[in-house]
Amino acid sequence: MPPVPANDRSSLSLKMHSTRLQVILVASDCHPRLLTKHLESLANSKNVPVVFVKDKKRGSLRLGELIKLKTAIAIGVKDKGNQFNQFIGTEILHKFE
Repeated sequence: MPPVPANDRSSLSLKMHSTRLQVILVASDCHPRLLTKHLESLANSKNVPVVFVKDKKRGSLRLGELIKLKTAIAIGVKDKGNQFNQFIGTEILHKFE
């Protein structure tokens, strides 16, 4: 990627658009906790629910399996209206309401 001239940097922020998230999945076994502590307040400010994944100290491994990585501490699920989003809405988020 080529360097961006100083006068073009401000226009880059105008091109960015916010993506609506349906839910944020956070591994409960993340240490230090400071890595994910800010996600709760950020999600609250955007009205996005946060779900903590617990699995006998293996939550980060389970999240990693979703995105084909070894581990993951947090995953933001975009709200696209597909089958995965419908599953999350009916099976996961509905249980917490």
